[in-house]
Amino acid sequence: GELLVMVALCPDRQLRKIKTNYFIVSLAFADLLVSVLVMPFGAMELVQDNWIYGEMFCLVRTSLDVLLTTASILHLCCISLDRY
Repeated sequence: GELLVMVALCPDRQLRKIKTNYFIVSLAFADLLVSVLVMPFGAMELVQDNWIYGEMFCLVRTSLDVLLTTASILHLCCISLDRY
């Protein structure tokens, strides 16, 4: 779904002129990174009930989770302020 948002907004020149759409594409990219870099490993941890990837990668995944989730929240705040 996130890729469809980016594909729909990027090629159309009229849609690129609207500044809010930059925030929407950026939000879609941040959410795509969450779904690719964070969620699969969290799902594996839930299924196996154990973290098998090592302590360092656990810290990296947790850091990415916090960073990308915060980025998504900030994008939503920017979109709401821009539309207000």
